[in-house]
Amino acid sequence: MRGQSVKYLQKKDVKKIIRYLEKENKIVILGIVKFSLNTGLRISDVLKLKFEDLESDFLKEKKTKKIKKIFFNNECRVSLEKLKQYYLKKGFKNYNSGYLFKSIKKNNKPISYQGVNFYIKKLKEELDINYPFNTHSFRKTWARTVYNKYDKDIGLVMKLLNHSNPTITLRYIGIEEDVISKVYDDVSF
Repeated sequence: MRGQSVKYLQKKDVKKIIRYLEKENKIVILGIVKFSLNTGLRISDVLKLKFEDLESDFLKEKKTKKIKKIFFNNECRVSLEKLKQYYLKKGFKNYNSGYLFKSIKKNNKPISYQGVNFYIKKLKEELDINYPFNTHSFRKTWARTVYNKYDKDIGLVMKLLNHSNPTITLRYIGIEEDVISKVYDDVSF
């Protein structure tokens, strides 16, 4: 994937990923995907989430060290309940405390970034998704969805992503690339 820009996910592919993870009963990875797609948090922040963090509306972002107000929607709450049930079934004593996305092999540790990437590669192959995406694509997909849903309010998306420049944000969510591509498609002689 080196040299290729990581893309946001197309809606049909998001649905395929979620259906596949549900069918395969990959509850932890499904939770990571759902939290990433529904909060816009970076994967590093998602993997460090603890059950105790969900008692507050505020999180400290790992990369920027900024305090950010986060609201967990119904998709996140449903995923949280599924995670608790899954951990209880697996015999975890701390099924409702500590890391949200627990490693099954390493008790009291979160699943690793490498572990998530392993599943992303598997998803790409299994679901025949032929454009470059990785864990960061979930954040880009969330941001692009916000942009489209809220009347292309770039200021709102900038604020949510902690960006300082609209050009950076438009490039980040793939709008700049789409516009350039459309120009080449539309202008012909």
